[in-house]
Amino acid sequence: MVHPGAGRATVHVSGLEMEDYGDINNALSDGPSVEATASYRIDWLGGHHHVRLHNAAGRFTGTFVEGAATAEWSAENADGFRFRSDPRGTSSTVFAVLGKERNGVFFS
Repeated sequence: MVHPGAGRATVHVSGLEMEDYGDINNALSDGPSVEATASYRIDWLGGHHHVRLHNAAGRFTGTFVEGAATAEWSAENADGFRFRSDPRGTSSTVFAVLGKERNGVFFS
């Protein structure tokens, strides 16, 4: 959920169904996979640095705000493998940006 002007956004996804291919080479070749689910939550707090980009030749324009974010996620597959990150309160931001862009056929 984005709160315009408040400088905050949250994305929360629970039980996203996907296929677990085990590794990138198997995924790229659409090899064997098992059913899996993933859940994640990202909380973003912005306002540090505002950037507006416009590139007519590249048909790209956007407005972005740099900030800080915390995240946590978990996943499990049908074979019983499970993974859970540390709680989002223990995460630290290296770089976080949130923005709105238009490109390609939406550029105008």
